[in-house]
Amino acid sequence: MSQVQESIFGGDRSEKRLEKVPLRKAWDMCVQNLRNRRGRYMLVFISIAVVVSFFVITLTYQRMLTELRKNEDVHTRAVMQRAGLVLTDEDAAIKQRDRMIWLLILSGSLAFVGVTNTMYMSVTERYREIGTLKCLGALDGFVVQLFIIESVLIGLVGSTIGALLGFILTLLQVGMTLEFGLLGWRVVLVGFGAGVPAAILGGTVLTVLASIYPTVAAARMKPVDAMRVEV
Repeated sequence: MSQVQESIFGGDRSEKRLEKVPLRKAWDMCVQNLRNRRGRYMLVFISIAVVVSFFVITLTYQRMLTELRKNEDVHTRAVMQRAGLVLTDEDAAIKQRDRMIWLLILSGSLAFVGVTNTMYMSVTERYREIGTLKCLGALDGFVVQLFIIESVLIGLVGSTIGALLGFILTLLQVGMTLEFGLLGWRVVLVGFGAGVPAAILGGTVLTVLASIYPTVAAARMKPVDAMRVEV
């Protein structure tokens, strides 16, 4: 126990406990843990990236089409007409809007369920680690702090990768459906601003929220119970 405390606190053998670890030290511990378990966390990153990219594709594609429909250029309208993407009346516009709303709801629900399941499994498989921390003197708040910091890192990295991947796939989808020449800087910027920042922020927030319940439940377990859990 003294060796672990010495490693964590940089050799200070005073009566410090794990709950007194500075935020900087807690951050370093989380980063080191992610490095040590990078193989396992790679699956977590991929899971989050997939659901976030689906959300970005849904939102960005519709937003870019809306921007192209505003273009009065004859060639652009001809290409849109040939692809069947020109809305000829108000009813068609309403149906298109309703379809986009349902797609956003579906993709958002998929993202929430996927991220929640991923983070729940990530936390529950580490019950023994939590039990070890509590045996070393960690309080519930410190355990929660560690996992929240980790979830922020996981959510930020996974969501950023997924958002950028989804945006690139959207550009390819629009370019192959219409023409790559129609992807001017304005259309690209509008599509990027409509989906990527919101997806990164939303994915990170969802990851943190999804990790709160299993983390708090695990932190409240008695050390001996946490050490006995079979996962």
